Amino acid sequence: MSYNQLLQLLKKFFLNLSLKFKIIFVFTSFLVVYVLIGIGTSLYVMNSQKVNQLHEGALQSIDIMKSNIESNIDSINNISKIIILDPYVREYLKSSQHNMPYRSVLNQRFTQLYVIFPFMESIFIYDFDNNSINTSREVTFSSIEKIQDTPWFKEVVDAKGKYLININAGGTLRSTSGKNTISMIRILYDIEDITPIGLLIINTSQDFFLFNTKDTQSKYGTSFILLDESENVIIKNSQHNDFSLAGDAFDYKAGKIQKINGHKYFVLSSEIPQYNWTIVSYTPINIFSQTTHAFNVLLIILIIFSIIVFIISSFFTAKVVTTPIKKLIHSMVGARRGIFETVNIPTGNDEIGELKDTYNIMVIEIKKMIENEIRSEKQKRKFELDILNEQINPHFLYNTLDSIGYLALSNNNLEAYQAILSLGQFYKVSLNKGNEILLFEEEIKMTLEYLSLQKLRYGNIICDQYDLCPNTLNIPILKNTLQPLVENCINHGIKPSGEIGTIIISSTIKNDLLYVTVADNGLGMSPDQITYITTDYLDENTASFGLRGTIARLKLYYGATDLYEIQSKPFEGTSITLKIPIKEVDHE
Repeated sequence: MSYNQLLQLLKKFFLNLSLKFKIIFVFTSFLVVYVLIGIGTSLYVMNSQKVNQLHEGALQSIDIMKSNIESNIDSINNISKIIILDPYVREYLKSSQHNMPYRSVLNQRFTQLYVIFPFMESIFIYDFDNNSINTSREVTFSSIEKIQDTPWFKEVVDAKGKYLININAGGTLRSTSGKNTISMIRILYDIEDITPIGLLIINTSQDFFLFNTKDTQSKYGTSFILLDESENVIIKNSQHNDFSLAGDAFDYKAGKIQKINGHKYFVLSSEIPQYNWTIVSYTPINIFSQTTHAFNVLLIILIIFSIIVFIISSFFTAKVVTTPIKKLIHSMVGARRGIFETVNIPTGNDEIGELKDTYNIMVIEIKKMIENEIRSEKQKRKFELDILNEQINPHFLYNTLDSIGYLALSNNNLEAYQAILSLGQFYKVSLNKGNEILLFEEEIKMTLEYLSLQKLRYGNIICDQYDLCPNTLNIPILKNTLQPLVENCINHGIKPSGEIGTIIISSTIKNDLLYVTVADNGLGMSPDQITYITTDYLDENTASFGLRGTIARLKLYYGATDLYEIQSKPFEGTSITLKIPIKEVDHE
């Protein structure tokens, strides 16, 4: 079953439900939406609050870690200055024999530094002949045989006295403690001539950098990993070895929830740009679960209470609404059989009572309307059209009889006879057995008969031309539509000009409309004259009654207003275009 079919089936099911169950269904739907929105909103708020707390805690922890690292590096830097300024160190590195007195003194001094700075693991000093002296708190092994071959030697030389910080001296040192050491490596220069005389490596325990993070770890359960630029682990304060980044560490700058061994952690990373290091914090999400437990319980209680209230309300509302409606329906069953009788049931002044009163008023009005419609509805349109049509036909008949009378007085018997035949043929088509419409082709024939009558009267001052599209001839139109327009061309255009005039009738079809244009090259009209003769009120003037009457009949019959256009200029003629809708014929 497709989605649309299922939707239609559910719609049909709902529409067939009784009003009572529709109310219950609507209440239940609102309840479901309310519960889902409530749960979704609550979860979103809790999750947002949790993420904000996690982000704030992780950011605070990282800031402490950064501050601790920078402070510790400053401390190590101070130790290196003490070592650099020691004259025995310089003498040892500049001496070619590296005798024992130097070694003994330096070992003593370095041992004193371990007492003052307990975080130090070991100190290594090399000259460029690969002679060295070193001391360490715990046994520290060095794999350096030739410092020039170490992977970091060139980088240290290029640093020109600045520190290079890495892990376990770039992998050349190993402590028996099993922990990583942070190595700070730099070139030593002779103070007098500023020439390089050796190399210093100071190693500190990773615990030194984690000392100030214990409070944060106990409060939030946050674990840290310090990574170098290649994302190798420098230090970490977690006993777990399975913390890792699912992708680039830089993806976690804004914080991201990551699942590790079945547990969810909020992971946040931050850079230490001066050393190209990255700190990554891992905060377990379940640390905040206890704070939201009470809220979850309250939410569940509220949802259960809301469900109970919704269910009780829906049944109560359904009963209160449907009971009087059923009584009203029982009293109104006669309307199904076409019997419109008022109902009388006890109701209050509520909507049900208003519905009853409105129904009774409607029944009374329907009875009146039915009686009136039976008498007048079928005759209304025909009566109005007949009135307008009768206003036009006598107007034409008077003029035609005047013309025939003129011919008879002039002893033009043959022309009078032809005029009578043309008049008879005109009315044969015009009356059309009482029908209101006829084909456009028949309307053209009736117009030809009319023009033949006018030519008998006025002679050769009237010429007519036709440009008719063949597919317009069988279109039904309201009868007596063209003749008043042609008469208007003669009486108001050609005859007043005193010159020979031409009437052009054309037709075409555009956008389901029959366009019929009647144009003449007669006297023409000004804009004010056009406005005057096309007024909607037929009794305001008697000028151009045929044109105004025709427009009124068309508006009444077709039920539209935009049915014509008039274009005219003084002494340039007039063009009237009718836009007649093409529709089925109603012969009633």
